[in-house]
Amino acid sequence: MLVLTRRLGETIVIGDDITIKIVDIHGKQIRIGIEAPKEISVYRGEIYDRIMHENKAAAEAANSQNQTVTDNMRELLKQKSIPANDK
Repeated sequence: MLVLTRRLGETIVIGDDITIKIVDIHGKQIRIGIEAPKEISVYRGEIYDRIMHENKAAAEAANSQNQTVTDNMRELLKQKSIPANDK
């Protein structure tokens, strides 16, 4: 991890198109401004963690639903393969 010291108004440049600027310092809080291309998503850490958690939960739910549908289809196919004259 690169650790830098910056003063109010100073910037950090990442690559060719991301700039982070120290906008305000108030006690223990620092406000930063981030300039980045539209196609680059920028999130606060806690928001990103929540998004990842929700995505994982949604994927697990979808997998569970897919498995239920698959199981139901298998059961229907088994029932269809039993000849009607075998009563």
